[in-house]
Parts: sequence; C-alpha cells; structure tokens
Amino acid sequence: MGQGIMKKRVSIKQVAAHAGVSVATVSLVLNGKGRISEATKKEVHKSVKKLGFIPNKSASRLRSGRSLLIGLIVNDISNPFFAELSADVESEAAREGYLSVMANTGDDIDRQRKVIETMIGQGVAGFIISAATGSDASTFQIIRDYGIPYVLCVRDVLDHDADFVGFDNFMAGGMAGAHLRELGHESVVFVGGEQANINRRNRLEGVREELSRQGTKIDDACVLPGPATREFGTKAVGELLERGRPFTAVVCFNDYVAIGAYAALVEGGMQVGHDVSVVGFDNVPESGAWSPPLTTVELFPRALGARAAKALLARIGEESLAAERILLSPRLIVRKSTRPPGRS
Repeated sequence: MGQGIMKKRVSIKQVAAHAGVSVATVSLVLNGKGRISEATKKEVHKSVKKLGFIPNKSASRLRSGRSLLIGLIVNDISNPFFAELSADVESEAAREGYLSVMANTGDDIDRQRKVIETMIGQGVAGFIISAATGSDASTFQIIRDYGIPYVLCVRDVLDHDADFVGFDNFMAGGMAGAHLRELGHESVVFVGGEQANINRRNRLEGVREELSRQGTKIDDACVLPGPATREFGTKAVGELLERGRPFTAVVCFNDYVAIGAYAALVEGGMQVGHDVSVVGFDNVPESGAWSPPLTTVELFPRALGARAAKALLARIGEESLAAERILLSPRLIVRKSTRPPGRS
C-alpha cells in the first residue's frame, strides 16, 4: 500500500537562491520594507509563487519575542451578544496571525482579576476586555505594570490609558424611548442591568428623556435593576404583574432579558405585541425569529468586535499611539413586539 509523501516546506533561503538575491532582501520585500527596486521585488515575488513559499509568521514573531495570543475577556459568555462580538475579534486577529483566547468572568470582578493574572502568565500580547461591573481604571493597573496593550469594549470604565470601543447608550435608549412615545405609550417600565452598570444608566436616561417630551415619567418603582439575564427578566416582569401595577410597555436592558420578559408575560396570560409592547437592545440573531419578532436597538456587536481588535493590533504595533474613544451609532429595528397601547 502506498504512503503519501509530505511536501517539504520551502525555506526563505531557497527563495533567495532562486531569485538570485540575499535572504535579507527577500525578508525586506515580503515585509514591505527597505528601498528595493521594482525589478527585484518582481523577481522575489515570482520565486515565491514558483516555489510555493509560505511565510512563517509564527517563527518570525517567536524570534522577535512577541506572543501570538490575544486575551478576550467578557462578562457573560452565555449572552449571544458576546458570541457575535468574539467572532469578529477572532477573524481580525487571525488575519494578522494571532489567536484569540476567550475567558468568562461571570460579571465577577474577583474572577476577572484572576483571569487577567492567568493570561499575563500565559504571555498574551494584549487584551480586549468587556469589564465586570464595579471595574474602574485602577482595576487594570496590573496590565499597565506589565506594559501589555489593552482595549476596553462594551462597558466604559473611564480608563484614559486605554482605547475604548463601545456604542452610544444614551442615543440607543433615546431611540427606544422615542419609538414608544410615538406609539403613545405612557406606562413604561425598565427591566434589567445592574445598578452600577454605566450602560444601563445611560440607556435608562435616554429612554426617560424621550418619554418626558410627552410628559411621561418612569418612576423608581417602575425601574427594576438586576442581572442582565433571561431568568431575571422572567422574575422581574412576573413581580410587576403580581403587584397589579398597570403598564403597556417594557424596555429591557438587552435582548436576553427581553426573552425572559416574554416568558413572564405569556405566563401571565398576556400577548406580547398586543397587550404589552417589549423593546430590547443588541439585536442578537435569534431576536428576529421570536414570536413575535422583537423590536430592538441594534448595537452591532460584530462591528464592535472587529473595531476593538483593530485598535488592539494597532497598539501592539505602536504602543505610543494616543488612546482613542470610539462610539458606534445604534439603529432601531422595529418589529412586531411593539404597537400602540390598547390596539387589538
């Protein structure tokens, strides 16, 4: 029985010999550096193609002492939002020869510290972090002490030493509030998101400002902070129904909370989109397939992940770059979970 023959990897020395130039010249051409004539560049690229040479990025980075690992730390791996975000972090990292490694903190600041310490021990080249609730600039001092580049995303902790890539949560909340105001809703509740979560505060303020334009207020009794989970959405809306306090619309901190709200409303004998309107944030892929499809504010997690990865890769290449704050603009996606109150 015949055996397959493994093709031997072509070396840079072979390319140099074939092109009639030095190894250093081949390296300069492939890395786009140095003053090399167009004729020489053409010969080198012709030899690369002829011999089937594949540059070994891993080897070059190992020689330079640079790690190939990027640490992606998220606060809730069960939330589909972070699956979307991580997909484009991974794509951007891979394009530059890096591997992203994701870890979950469960929104626990102590767990986050341990994850950071472990990844530093593994020699990551940089971090992309969606911070746990309660984080501030001092939380990431250990990363700065080791001189490792990092980018914060999703949750802003006002760390001026790091790039931040997020979205305008006040604008996002305003879009949800304006939509409900235009539909005529006057009894609105806001569910989910921890009290200390800055994204929650900004979304709530955006909703409140828009509703106030028609004289509608969301009082504190109609604001239920808590974990951004499906379970909390079910629990919180169930409690509101038990109180007997009337409301015509629920604004949920995210789509994950919204699916919990759906469950509680159905359990309470109500029909989403008829008896009560529901709005979420994120536009996770499943939200368009729910019954009814969810009205939500698109926060573009994939674009955010890609932009965060690009920011980190730029900082790995040039650490002296000034820190940037990048806010992506949200977009309202109107579906069948919202309609004017009292409409049958």
